Amino acid sequence: MFGSDRKMRFIAVLGVAITAIVCLQLVFGPVPASVSEYSVRVSHRQPPLMNRCASCHQDVCEESENSPHLRTLIEASDPLVLERFAGRSYQIAENGPVVRFQEKDKQLWMTSDAYPESMRIQWMFGSGQHAMTPVSLLSNPDGSTELIEVSVSWFPPDELGPTPGADLTGASGIRSIGEHLDHDRTMECFGCHVTQLPHEDGRIREEAIVKGVSCDRCHQGGDEHIAAMEHGDKNAMEKWSDLSPLESINRCGECHRRADQLTKSELAPERPVLIRFAPVGLAMSGCFLKQDSFQSDEHPFRMDCLTCHDPHKPAEKSAESYVAKCLQCHGAQEHQAAECTSATTSTECLDCHMPTVNVTKNLRLTDHWIRVRKSSDPPAAKSLLP
Repeated sequence: MFGSDRKMRFIAVLGVAITAIVCLQLVFGPVPASVSEYSVRVSHRQPPLMNRCASCHQDVCEESENSPHLRTLIEASDPLVLERFAGRSYQIAENGPVVRFQEKDKQLWMTSDAYPESMRIQWMFGSGQHAMTPVSLLSNPDGSTELIEVSVSWFPPDELGPTPGADLTGASGIRSIGEHLDHDRTMECFGCHVTQLPHEDGRIREEAIVKGVSCDRCHQGGDEHIAAMEHGDKNAMEKWSDLSPLESINRCGECHRRADQLTKSELAPERPVLIRFAPVGLAMSGCFLKQDSFQSDEHPFRMDCLTCHDPHKPAEKSAESYVAKCLQCHGAQEHQAAECTSATTSTECLDCHMPTVNVTKNLRLTDHWIRVRKSSDPPAAKSLLP
């Protein structure tokens, strides 16, 4: 028990701490929800099925059926997955263990020279646009769900290779076949590949998962919206266009990463890993940071992820469509930002300022940190396409 003096000092210190936190929030704004908080927040909601949304938004829902977002979690028993993995093997690092995939009773299994037991693969992270990574779930001694992310992934056009970020240094035990994530990190990872992640007493209820990023994952409150519409109340859901550009890209960044999740030293343009996190690069770009300088009622302009990408569709493959977005802001007119001073033509914007970069041997991504690139920047691939 506290003595009266110690108790009073404790209360005073606690009061000062709470006041400081409140002041910091007033100065810097509310602390953004972490990926973990966001994942848990959506996990207990029962989202409306897409066919209910389609009763009013049929065109958008039909487009979304082919979007990578909707296919970012796939059962490993899916015929496409079995076609890409079953019967294949890959040696992890030079002189490292060989990982083998095989089909048993329409399920995908893997074995490794470094681990004595075979392991069933239950899920695939990734739509296959850039990669597909096998994952398996297991229970820890407390009964909570944990995850193994296998060190071998599939990459287009059709090859196996090291999973980006995998530890290939020869770990022992189950870690020799992939990264072992604890329960909290498992919830974070799975939470970004689903619309609903039901769990009970720490155990993910796989049978009730709503796979992929569908309507309610980004447009929360869909059930209330539908109920209001059914009663004749034109209840409008939150529009992303009502968010500030920073709020908008941070919503995408809940899964694609945000700049405020990294330290100043980590926010260095020469770090290839940042190319995987498009909202981070965009948030650091002069085009994004200075967009208010070119705003006017007569010539409105907004730059966020949705300026160039429709999340309901696969990414546009035409370089010309992206260049057209650049030229909406950069040009010779008085209200526009300065034209490029390079001797090359304006049709080569992406080749210089947003090239496709070899992040790993198997993975190429567009660098969204728009800038005048230096010779020390990562070497770019020739392709301009996402």
